[in-house]
Amino acid sequence: MEIASEDLLAETEPPKILPRILTRFDMVALYFAIIFGSYGAGQLAASGWAGIPMLFLALVTFLLPCGLAAYELGTLFPSEGGVYVWAHKAFGPLQGFIAGWLSWMPIFLLLPLDATIIVSYLQYALGQSWSLLAQVALQVVVVWVLLSIAVLRLRVSQIMINVMFFGAILTAVVAVIAGFVHIPAATPVTNEIFSFDLGKYGFLYSAAVLWLLGVEIPFNMSAEFGNHRRTGKTMLLWGTLALFAGYIMGIVGILLTTPVAQINQTTGVAQAVATLSPLLGIIVAIIIALSVFAQSASTMNAYSRLPFIGGIEKKLPQGMARVSEKTKSPWPAMLLQAIGASVVILVFSTLAQLVVIYNLYLAALVAVWCASLFYIYFGLLRVRITHKALYEKKGGEVWRIPGGNFGLWLCCGVGVVFNALAIYYVFATPWVEGISKRSWDMWLAFISVFIVVAGFIAYHIGRRRAPTGF
Repeated sequence: MEIASEDLLAETEPPKILPRILTRFDMVALYFAIIFGSYGAGQLAASGWAGIPMLFLALVTFLLPCGLAAYELGTLFPSEGGVYVWAHKAFGPLQGFIAGWLSWMPIFLLLPLDATIIVSYLQYALGQSWSLLAQVALQVVVVWVLLSIAVLRLRVSQIMINVMFFGAILTAVVAVIAGFVHIPAATPVTNEIFSFDLGKYGFLYSAAVLWLLGVEIPFNMSAEFGNHRRTGKTMLLWGTLALFAGYIMGIVGILLTTPVAQINQTTGVAQAVATLSPLLGIIVAIIIALSVFAQSASTMNAYSRLPFIGGIEKKLPQGMARVSEKTKSPWPAMLLQAIGASVVILVFSTLAQLVVIYNLYLAALVAVWCASLFYIYFGLLRVRITHKALYEKKGGEVWRIPGGNFGLWLCCGVGVVFNALAIYYVFATPWVEGISKRSWDMWLAFISVFIVVAGFIAYHIGRRRAPTGF
């Protein structure tokens, strides 16, 4: 198997094109923005107090191993493109492309999802219930407004992300305060809060994994921040603490103020705060809408670096490698994401069982996204062997998982096992009513296989068009 040891264009070209302006706090806010979603607290709370132990279990067995492995690879190969470069260095160009492809696919759900959340919170804040046509039209508008912000200088969108980092945390704090003053508790605490029974709550574990996905995505922008060891440590430590605190406060606030059967999985946080003050609930809804907008800008930026690198590496049309002379943003890659997201929104709007199809696509992307993470674990094990000289050359610049070989294998072993369990539990139980188990499995398998096959086709088309030496 061909293993790349020479420098890739993804390693040498982006530093010449993109400005290195992201600070350590920028990366904490970016990490938080990419992963956190207040509506995730609503979904987890809708299953009762079991959402808290399942979130904690997902944090320890899923996010932590992935974060540690990505941190080591990100300091060993501190280049734009993240998992694409890591898998390429470990397994060669084909697997590098597929890893990057699988990591990129979620953007076509995340942007429509965020647009849906923004519109939902706007309806809540305004006390409106718009027609499906109006909601769809506004969702498409949101995506294109997002594009217009994202293509500006990175510092512009980053300032917005930094400000709304505090806004998102504030909404969670207000929600938990509303919960503590709500007496008696709308949903009394039960023994479920101590349950780690995956046999019973496996579906909830997969849902918790969904709201923790993305720890590796900030490394897509590695050419845009410096001192990767120090910045990565700050980002992972403080970003994860903020992430976990935000979710816990949101879940607790929702459950203490709202009976489980009445929890709205989308606007649950604002619904919880409204029990304290209806006006405060409206204000929180507006802040959440603005926070999600800022987070979507970070998502569009971070994910655009994958097709941007694909263009540089000549594995996607070279137009993807273009950047604006004025703003230094890869606008063709962002434009492609906005077009794809708009198509997804329009397709979903034509389906009779919109909720069922949307949950199917969401669950399939959990499976596909988790599949890309296997490249991180197995890639790390491989580069520890194949790139020993690089480790020695870089010395203290590279952070290693502590505990020697035992720590390495423990981290990767736990990561692989629970990553596989997350995929298994996606298939184990339908996430929504209105579809049989058989149909759920068939659709999940079809969507997942389609995404993977499309990746192989895209790779071979790019290879035929590429110049000699590809």
